[in-house]
Amino acid sequence: MKARVSYILSKLLEFILTLLLVSLLTFAAFSIIPGDTASAILGPDATPEQLAILREKLGLNVPLYQRYLSWLGGAFTGNLGESTAFGVPVSELIASRLPVTLGLSAIALVIVIVIAYPSAILSSRKPGKTLDQVFSVFGHISFAIPQFVLSLIVILLCSTVFNYFQVGKYVEPSKDFLAYINCLLLPAFCVSVPKIAMTFKFLRASILAEKGSDYVRTSKSRGLSDIKIMFKHILPNSTVSVITALSVVLADLLGGSLVVEQVFNLPGLGRLLIQAISRRDFPLLSGIVFYLATMMVILYFVTDILISIVDPRIKMGEGGQ
Repeated sequence: MKARVSYILSKLLEFILTLLLVSLLTFAAFSIIPGDTASAILGPDATPEQLAILREKLGLNVPLYQRYLSWLGGAFTGNLGESTAFGVPVSELIASRLPVTLGLSAIALVIVIVIAYPSAILSSRKPGKTLDQVFSVFGHISFAIPQFVLSLIVILLCSTVFNYFQVGKYVEPSKDFLAYINCLLLPAFCVSVPKIAMTFKFLRASILAEKGSDYVRTSKSRGLSDIKIMFKHILPNSTVSVITALSVVLADLLGGSLVVEQVFNLPGLGRLLIQAISRRDFPLLSGIVFYLATMMVILYFVTDILISIVDPRIKMGEGGQ
C-alpha cells in the first residue's frame, strides 16, 4: 500500500511539472511570434497611438514574466481571457465546442474497440492464414487513405445511396441526444478508421506474444480449449498492452479530428482552432492549445495509474530502481 501511494504521488508530481512546462511552452510560443493581439484587432491601418492605447488596455506593456504569471493563474482557474475575434470569454467558447469534440472522440473510440478487438482475436488464432492476411490488407488500406479523402467518399455515398445519416448538420445533445449521436457517427467512423488498423496491429502482436508463453503451453497440456485460454489467460494478461494502445488512440482522437470536423461542418474545437488561426486570435489560440495539451497530460497520467493498478510489477520495478 505504501509503495502504491508513493508511486501515485511521484506520478502526481510529474503531472504537475508537465502541466507547468506545457503552460510555459504554450505561452512562449504565442509570445515570440511576429505581431501581437493589438495589431490583430486594429488591423494594418491603426495608428501608433491607437496601438499604444489598446496595448495598455490589454496589459501587453507589462513585462513578459508578469504576463505569463497572470495567464498561468487564469489558465488554472478557467479564466483564459477574452477572444479578440468573438468578443466572449475563451473558456465559454471552448466549453460550447467541447461536446462536439468529446462526443466525436468517444464514439470513435467505441468503434475502434468494437472492430479492432474481435479482429485481433480472430486474426491471431491462425497467423499467416487467409483470415489474418485479409485483416492485414484492410489494415494497410486504412492506413493509406487520408482522412479527408475518406470523409469525402463517405459523404458522397451517404448523399447518393443512403439517406439515414445526417451529413453537414449538427444537433446539440440537449435538444435531441439520438440525433446528436446520429450526426456524429459518420465523422467518428472516418476518424476511427486509421486508429482501428493501428490498434488491431498492436493487439494482434500482444496476443501472439502471450500465446508463446509457458503458461499457455501449460494450460493446453491440462486440456483447456483455445477459447478458454484466450479469454481466461491471454486477454487478461494483455490488459496492460490494451490500456497503453487505447490511451495512444484516444490521445490521437482528441487532437486528430480537425480535418474531419471541417469536412463534415461540425462546430468542434478543430474548426474553432482554424478560425482562431485565420483571425490571429492569440488568446483563443493559446487557450485551445493549452486545453488540448492538458487533456493529453491528464490522459497519460490516468493511464499510468491504471497500469500500476492492473500490473503491480511495474510499480515495484520502478520502486526498486
